Amino acid sequence: MSRPKLAAAALVGLLVVVWAVQSFVLGEGSSDRPVADAPPSAVIVETLPGEGEPVPAEPVVAAGELSGIPVGYPRTDQGATTAAVNWVASFPRLMRMGPLRLSNTLGELMTESAGPAGVAEAVADYWVLFDELGPKFRERVWIESPLQTIATSTSELVAEVRVWSVVTTGDPESGPIESIWRTHLITLMWERDDWRVDNITVVEGPTPVPAEALLPSPPSDFEDVDSWTPAVFADTTRGEG
Repeated sequence: MSRPKLAAAALVGLLVVVWAVQSFVLGEGSSDRPVADAPPSAVIVETLPGEGEPVPAEPVVAAGELSGIPVGYPRTDQGATTAAVNWVASFPRLMRMGPLRLSNTLGELMTESAGPAGVAEAVADYWVLFDELGPKFRERVWIESPLQTIATSTSELVAEVRVWSVVTTGDPESGPIESIWRTHLITLMWERDDWRVDNITVVEGPTPVPAEALLPSPPSDFEDVDSWTPAVFADTTRGEG
């Protein structure tokens, strides 16, 4: 792969993150939004002797999904943080959408103020990517794994969450399969009964140095892993795990 194409592949991650800030609409034609409801059960947190009664802790789960993206979170700090982390993990699912479905989906996920400009930019970036990587760019390996997160600011209506993640992408047949480390600063607003993305800033790093003793795996090894469910979805979405 030429150097310009490798640069384009790295840029794609940053561009599509902007998409995610935008919106979501069901690909099946329904515009109904899942609304977060009470979890079916509560987890009892054990207490040490003398600490009093056990305190029930409600697990944070998404009430449903929109075009494969988890949606419908509780109006809590934990709900906002989970929405941000799951948003980052949803990057590969956005990458595999066509331009129409992508624009419709982002239009629902983003706030009303940020959506129109975000959708327009996402579609423009889609065609740039199409031109750089060819019509099969959606068949590449696309994995984004959130690693660490911190809520830097939260209120009843607005939350800012940082997520450090690694993007793994490349041609599963010819390679190379590369990793891009980056940090997302995601601003969410409580709007239309859910946490919606209002702004995303993505910066490179922090990037670790790979261990010299480890050899890279062949590109084909990533193809099966690419089909797995993101680990963060296991306990935060219904029907996952």
